[in-house]
Amino acid sequence: MDFDDWFANPDHRLYPEAPNGKYDDPHLDNKRKNFKGLRGVRFYDATDPSKIVKLSEFSTGATGQGTHRNYYDGGKYAYLDTAPDETFIHQPSYFRQLVNGNMIVDASDPSNVSEVSMWWVPGSRKGEEAEYNKWIWSKLVPPKVAKDQTPFAGLHGPVYVPKKLEDGGNRGYGAFGCNGFIILDLSDPKKQREVGRFEPPAQYSGMGIAFHTIYCGVLDRGFVLTNGETTNSDCNQIFLPNWIIDIRDEEHPVPVAQLPRPVPPPEAPYRDFCFKRGRFGAHNPPHLKAPGKPRQDFIAYSYFIAGLRCYDIGNLYGPEEVAYFVPPQGGDLEKFGSYDRTVDNVFIEWDRNVIWAATDTGLYALSCPNLGKPILDPLPVAEWSLNKLNEGAA
Repeated sequence: MDFDDWFANPDHRLYPEAPNGKYDDPHLDNKRKNFKGLRGVRFYDATDPSKIVKLSEFSTGATGQGTHRNYYDGGKYAYLDTAPDETFIHQPSYFRQLVNGNMIVDASDPSNVSEVSMWWVPGSRKGEEAEYNKWIWSKLVPPKVAKDQTPFAGLHGPVYVPKKLEDGGNRGYGAFGCNGFIILDLSDPKKQREVGRFEPPAQYSGMGIAFHTIYCGVLDRGFVLTNGETTNSDCNQIFLPNWIIDIRDEEHPVPVAQLPRPVPPPEAPYRDFCFKRGRFGAHNPPHLKAPGKPRQDFIAYSYFIAGLRCYDIGNLYGPEEVAYFVPPQGGDLEKFGSYDRTVDNVFIEWDRNVIWAATDTGLYALSCPNLGKPILDPLPVAEWSLNKLNEGAA
C-alpha cells in the first residue's frame, strides 16, 4: 500500500514578478483557496506493480493546505504533514500561507481511512495569539524585517515513527521549521504530546526552514541528525547547519556537533559555493525506509548546488566529509529560479552499497569507498531498514 500526497499551494519563489511571495502579491494564494480537487492522500494496493489499484481517498480538510512529505510504513497508522483548515494562519514565511502540524490517521483498513488526532505547535492557529506572541518569530514579520528573510514555521514533515505503534513504538521525530526539532510521545495516538525540543540560537532559525528533515538512522546510538533548508538563492540567507543531536535525555535534546560545511573542489572557479548561483544548503538525507540496514558510521546529504556530500559519522562528535559528487547544474542562469536545486534528493540501497542522487540533470547511481564495493547485479531484498517494513496492519 502507498499513498499519493498533493500539496495545494503554489511555490511563490517561482514567480519573478513577486519574489517576496504573499507579501508582494496576496492573490498568489488564490490557487490554493480555489482548488477543487483532493486536499489529502490516496491509498493504493501495489501488490501487483503492473496493476496498481486505488483503494481510497482521504481528505485532510476542504479548505486547508493539502499534505506534504507524509510517513507511512505499511502499518496501522499514517502520519500526515498538513494544515487542515485556514485557522492555521500564523505562518511568517513569504512562500507559505498556513502552518502545518502532524495528523495521525488510522489506515488499518486502507479502503476506509479515518483521522485519529492532530497536533500542532501551540500558537499556530487563529485564537492562539497569546502563544504565538511567545514565538520570537512573531516579532520578525514584515515590515519589521526584509520580506524574503522571514522564517518558516510548523512541520516540514514528515514526523518519522521508526517503530510501529502496534509493535510497541511510542515516539515520533519531527522537523517543525523555526519551532525546532520536536520529539512527540505517541503512546496514545489520540493524544499526541510533546516530550522535548531543540531550538537553536535565533540566528539559525530566523529565516528559511531551520528544521526540514530528521534522520533517525542512528537512533540505536541515541542520536538523530537534523538539517534545515535554505529557501533563497545566492546565499541571501545565513547558512543553516546540519546538527547532530544527542537525544538520550529526551526532555533535553543537546547538539554535540555539526556536519562540516561543504567547500568547492579545487578546480572550481570559485572558492565558496556562495559565489555559485542557486541555493546552497542541505535538503535531504537518505530516506529512513530502504533495503538493507543503515550504516552507523556513514551518511550522505543532498546539498542543492553543492552536490551530494558524504560523511563519516563513526565519531558523532567529530564528523568528517569523505566524498562528494557535484553534477552539472541544471536550468538557465538567465531564467529566474530555474537553476536553484541541482541535487535534490538521495536514496541509499544499504544492501548493495549504491547511492542514488536525484538531480535536475538526471538520476545518478554512485559508489563511495566508505560504503564498500557496490553490487550492481539485481539483488532480492533480504532485510529492510525498519523491522516489518512494508507489512500491512496487524
